[in-house]
Amino acid sequence: MKTKKLWILGFLLTALLLSGCAKSEAKGKVIEKEEIAVEVSKVESKNITKDYHAAGKIYASEEVKVSSKKNGKVKSIHFDVGDLVKKGDVLYTLDNEDLITDVELRKSQYKKALENAKINYEDASNDFNNTKALYESGALSKNDYENAEKAYIQNKLNYEQAQRDFDSNTKTLDASISDTIMKSPITGVVAQKNIEVKESTTNADFVIVKTDKVIAKTSVSEDVINKIAMGNQVKVNVQDEEYIGKITMISPVGTDNGNIYPIEIQIENKEGVLKPGMFAEVKFEVEKKENQIVVPKKSILAIGNENYVYIVEENKPKKVVVEKKITKDGAVQVAGKLKVGDLLIVKGQNYIDEKSLIHIVNEEAYNE
Repeated sequence: MKTKKLWILGFLLTALLLSGCAKSEAKGKVIEKEEIAVEVSKVESKNITKDYHAAGKIYASEEVKVSSKKNGKVKSIHFDVGDLVKKGDVLYTLDNEDLITDVELRKSQYKKALENAKINYEDASNDFNNTKALYESGALSKNDYENAEKAYIQNKLNYEQAQRDFDSNTKTLDASISDTIMKSPITGVVAQKNIEVKESTTNADFVIVKTDKVIAKTSVSEDVINKIAMGNQVKVNVQDEEYIGKITMISPVGTDNGNIYPIEIQIENKEGVLKPGMFAEVKFEVEKKENQIVVPKKSILAIGNENYVYIVEENKPKKVVVEKKITKDGAVQVAGKLKVGDLLIVKGQNYIDEKSLIHIVNEEAYNE
């Protein structure tokens, strides 16, 4: 008797399980066992662009080497690597005490010569004016007048020459001292310091770089060069961060047998995050298509060389063959008989064919 009861209980449980598999409730609709749940979205017309990716590297927008025109020993250094310097800041000085003494002596000699020339000129001018007055009154001969005039003219020329000599030599002597006081020609950051106190100068004592703007250097192939232009904005990815740059240089001459063209992109870097030497990925927009049929890449299926999608038509799946065009960021431009407004199956399409029974789980797509 106990065995019979167990058999009846097992039969009832089996019947209940089969009944549960055969049908269930979902939003008030009975779903048959064979129905496959799918999600859909309405096909829309969108704009899409084709990008060209190129590897590049970050460089300073300006780099200058600072070195002294004079050979000598370094007396003092005022900045180190990584320091921010302004244009005109003194980077370092040379031992110039002996030079300063010599310069002051020579400047005083030129000044004394100028003062003597001025005295002689003023005396000759007074003599000439007096001689002229006496000559005009008939007290002196014409010969005396002409001699006084010649002396006046000559002393005037001597004074003017002494003034030029003083000015030019003073400028040269002052410059010789300036050559021992090295200033930064730009506002930037010290990238290299190749000297120490008491060491002799080098060919590049300091290297200063300007990094408030940086340059991404890269290159493009010959099939892309005519699709970009000066001033175009491009996206530059550095260490997983995206920046917007502007094309500032396009080489008119190709390298590597003429089919690779160097490109430079300027990027604002006021925070100093981008460092010269960092690697970059540059994305050029080389083609833009407007009002195109664009679908999610995941919605496209393939058999051999044939690409297709499924749409819902009269509550049934329908296969539509498409041709893939531009692919970008998980979206694909397609050509074919797909049209705006079609209900595209975007989830569950891998498990159906045109004979499948389907159930749309996101019915709100109908009303989008």
